[in-house]
Amino acid sequence: MHKKLFLNQLFTGLMGASVLAFAGGTAADTINMRANTIGAEGGIQMEGLRTLKQVVEDRTGGQVNIRLHHSGALGDQESDLESLRAGTLDISTIETPITSVDPVLGLLSLPYLFRDREHVEAVLSGPVGDEFRERLQERGYRVLGFYEGGFRHITNSRRPIVEPDDLRGVRMRTPGSPLRIRIFNHYGADAAPLPYPELYSALQTGVFDGQENPLVEVRASRFYEVQDYLSLSGHVYTVGFILMGEERFQSLPEDVQQALLEGGEAGGAATVAFGREADESVVELAEGRGMQVNDVNLDAFIEASSVIWDDEAERLGGSAAELIEAIVNTETP
Repeated sequence: MHKKLFLNQLFTGLMGASVLAFAGGTAADTINMRANTIGAEGGIQMEGLRTLKQVVEDRTGGQVNIRLHHSGALGDQESDLESLRAGTLDISTIETPITSVDPVLGLLSLPYLFRDREHVEAVLSGPVGDEFRERLQERGYRVLGFYEGGFRHITNSRRPIVEPDDLRGVRMRTPGSPLRIRIFNHYGADAAPLPYPELYSALQTGVFDGQENPLVEVRASRFYEVQDYLSLSGHVYTVGFILMGEERFQSLPEDVQQALLEGGEAGGAATVAFGREADESVVELAEGRGMQVNDVNLDAFIEASSVIWDDEAERLGGSAAELIEAIVNTETP
């Protein structure tokens, strides 16, 4: 440990000129970074970013200071992607809008693509995950880590959702993903996008009847205050990306780059643990707050989703069909 610390200090000294160019001062100057997420302060994204911050600051002996911003304080995911490319933002958590960078990654939002968390881990830690990293790096982004957006479930103020037909006529808020909108319209809902920070108010005022999000967001955003029914559909697992702009990443000393990659991996692992805990505690919380919680007819939802797979693979073209097949065929330990 002492030897590693000594070598890191020696390396920092030898790289003093490049640190000076970056920091604009002495070698002891702090590298200040900003990380933004649309997630709530108590949400899963912030759990990942807090872990990343701790790991990076520890690994660099305080040379790097990461300031965290939540609830979209610095912008939404779409503007964050632009800011990362421009170098005006250092780190962000990106989910569905990743398709604006690479449309093929829209396949990750296919309903019932992932069997469970073990399947997700096997996919993202294997060749498919490597390909996702490479595709994004080619487009100007560095993946520091994958994080758990979580298995998404349906809440609404109209009725319990057991069958897909129960969604007929329900005004559902979705993310801006065209695929997610098509999924819910196919089930029979009246789906439309809305920025996440506006969602609570829209549910409270009746602009939307329902929404779909992981259980951690039901808790973090207090949707149990404005929704009556929680239906455990698990229809999509959201893969999240902890991203930096590639140019910004490459501008940093190698030891800082390594610390960021280690922090991203640790942050992703922290979100998985956070999500597992929420699976049990949020259901209990929702019931305690008066929500009616029910299971769905999973077979009916999977059957209703099959045509979406075929349509989406054809629409995306390219390597989408091969990637979908690789994901489905990935075995868990």
